[in-house]
Amino acid sequence: MDRWARLAVGSLILTLIGAPTLVEAQALPLLDRETRLLIKEEVSGDLAYEHIRHNTQFHRPRGGAEGLMEVARYYEEKAREYGFSDVQLIKQDYGIRPWNAASADLWLELEGERRRIASTLETPIRLADYSAPADVQTRLVDVDAGVRPEDYAGRDVAGAVVLAHGSLGAVYQQAVMERGAAGVIWFPSPTMERYYSYPDQIHWSRIPVPEVGQEDEAGFAFILSMRQGLQLRDRLQVSEDIPRVHAVVDAAFDSADGDEPWQVMVEAYIRGTEGDLHQDVIFTGHIQEEKFSANDDASGTASILEIGRALNRLIEEGRIDRPRRNLRFWWVTEFSSQRQYFADNPEAHQEMWVNINQDMVGADQSLDVMRVQNVTRLPASRFHFFNDVVESVTDYMVAGNSSELAQGRVDRGGQSLYPEPHLSTLGTRHRYNAKMIFFHTSTDHAAFLEAPIGVPGVTFTNWPDFYIHTSDDDLWNIDRTQLGRNAASAALMGYVMATADDTSLPLLAAVSRTRGDERLARNLGLGLQWMAEAAARPELAALNGGESNGDVEELRPVHEAHGLALDQVRYAAWRERRTARSLAEAAPEGERWSQELLDRVNAWEERATREVDGKLRLLGGGDPPERTRSTAERDLDGLLPHLVAGPAEFLEKRGQVPGVPGLHGLMAYEVLNMVDGEKSGFEIYQLVAAQAREAGEHYYGMVEPEAVLQYLQNVAALELVEFR
Repeated sequence: MDRWARLAVGSLILTLIGAPTLVEAQALPLLDRETRLLIKEEVSGDLAYEHIRHNTQFHRPRGGAEGLMEVARYYEEKAREYGFSDVQLIKQDYGIRPWNAASADLWLELEGERRRIASTLETPIRLADYSAPADVQTRLVDVDAGVRPEDYAGRDVAGAVVLAHGSLGAVYQQAVMERGAAGVIWFPSPTMERYYSYPDQIHWSRIPVPEVGQEDEAGFAFILSMRQGLQLRDRLQVSEDIPRVHAVVDAAFDSADGDEPWQVMVEAYIRGTEGDLHQDVIFTGHIQEEKFSANDDASGTASILEIGRALNRLIEEGRIDRPRRNLRFWWVTEFSSQRQYFADNPEAHQEMWVNINQDMVGADQSLDVMRVQNVTRLPASRFHFFNDVVESVTDYMVAGNSSELAQGRVDRGGQSLYPEPHLSTLGTRHRYNAKMIFFHTSTDHAAFLEAPIGVPGVTFTNWPDFYIHTSDDDLWNIDRTQLGRNAASAALMGYVMATADDTSLPLLAAVSRTRGDERLARNLGLGLQWMAEAAARPELAALNGGESNGDVEELRPVHEAHGLALDQVRYAAWRERRTARSLAEAAPEGERWSQELLDRVNAWEERATREVDGKLRLLGGGDPPERTRSTAERDLDGLLPHLVAGPAEFLEKRGQVPGVPGLHGLMAYEVLNMVDGEKSGFEIYQLVAAQAREAGEHYYGMVEPEAVLQYLQNVAALELVEFR
């Protein structure tokens, strides 16, 4: 019996025995209860934790690092052990020199004492990545922050080691590259609140990679905690002795196996019954980071391994149906593996439907009340019914693992803490503090979302996190319960998408309609609010009574707000039409459900436009005026941008695109994502500006037409976009 037959029978039985039918349907209607519980029960945060335990043993920076390859091979072996299909370790080209350090020690010689103050025996991150080999006995010079030329006034640092707490990159530039210092001893600035609250953290750091043949001119950097740095500085200030240090660095600019610079990823599958759908569901997490990195991102890579193990076991044992689509698992070098893969395989993204990324998914939320498990929505340019699946599962898991006062009156057989808990044996019993947020691109899903790939992708990312990239991101920072909840959530999302078919389409369409109605109402409400706020300004008090002397300048704010409200309505409708069209991808019957939703959105847009116009008249603004356009808006209207570059060209040139002052980087990202050869530059501006307004000025700032025009011109100058 397949899962939808089970759902139908289960619903009939529950209908016969009473009210639990509706309660169960409201929990997570996208999967029948049996399948949902089987997946949740099989996914184990405790087992995922054991993979983290293994991986935190290795320092694993990018490119050629021994620890990175060690972890990649671990995932390759485990994927085979757990029965994944088509497992392969993929060694890729990489543009940054490989670097490995065998050991490094730093001694302080002061007042007749010789004391070791930093060593990679404690942790590899005591030595900044890309430090050059050295065996140096020399003076130690305190240069305060060390980032400005005046910090070096009257101080001879040539051949010395400097003690500093400014930005390490700036210190290295000033001291080593410009003044010939041998190296740097760095500690976090005591003026930074984040550092001051965690005085014993060792921060993972790096210095510039030397060019080939310039290793002899390169330096090194040792890292102290803030407490250590302040104590050392204080000691130097009261001592009459000349401080000296002895630095020994055994490091080399070569890869673990002697090959040319490389990065690495591991790929594995759970094959679906209809692999020719070309709609793979991709799970990602990144394997490179520093020693420890328990949460960022050993937790994410362990999570997707556990997701695959759990789903594969349930499928192989016949407890859940094999999905129609392939489930595909990528353990990657963050950002760069995916971009290189797409450059090497420029048609590969056409096989991919959606991406679910796991990054920082094991945070013990009791360690810092600010910690939140954020789950991103899709950006407008890639909107899809997948967004509604993600939100539905997240809401379900949060509700099932949160306790509210009224819930205590529901009889759940003596279980009173959470309605439907997901708890690990060795984890906490804390609530699931997760929420949906507007999109960001700070991790691996970005490479799927961005032009020219265009695969809808979301990420789970704990933030804020004051342990990231420090010695505090260790095993004690991980809660097996939260790890399991995030893995179970992602597994449910992936399985819903991988199994979507004609029988599930009515539910998928209903969920998208419900959540889409909320999005449409929010944007209409924002527009009406802006108009009311404009009319309520003191200088427009006459308009509050519906009266006006007809002065154009007096009405300008209300007319401008009316124009923004119309833009917001059009943006909201445009985005929901993307949702509707995506339903047609799910199954043969999808076109029918897609059209039903499209008709509904079109009708809403007409009604909402009339309401906005009516609101203008109610506020005394008269009939909607003809909108005037600025010079930049007219210039944008004359542009029809087309993408003319593929993944390889974008890999080479993306980082060369200049930013535009005042244009948020994520909105610039969306400008490029909106380029499809159909929308004019002005239409792109309107959509991106409306997306920023929906989130609020505090989130993405404001988007001005001049900035969008400049950014499009910058992209075109690099021949990634062409105007036709």
